[in-house]
Amino acid sequence: MRLQEVLGGIYVMITEEESDLFLKYFSENQYVHESQLSEREQIVAERLSHKGVLVPSLRGYRTV
Repeated sequence: MRLQEVLGGIYVMITEEESDLFLKYFSENQYVHESQLSEREQIVAERLSHKGVLVPSLRGYRTV
């Protein structure tokens, strides 16, 4: 488990798997479409969106 900063000062706990996905695909304001992710990665991205780390949209997921 590690801490991930969201919204400039708010921190949430994320797992190693979530951290690996975040570091692999996401950079500042970059959209990643669901088709780019494997089935397992889509589940992890959904968990990250529930935690407020990612924002789902029609164009895909992006960082907060």
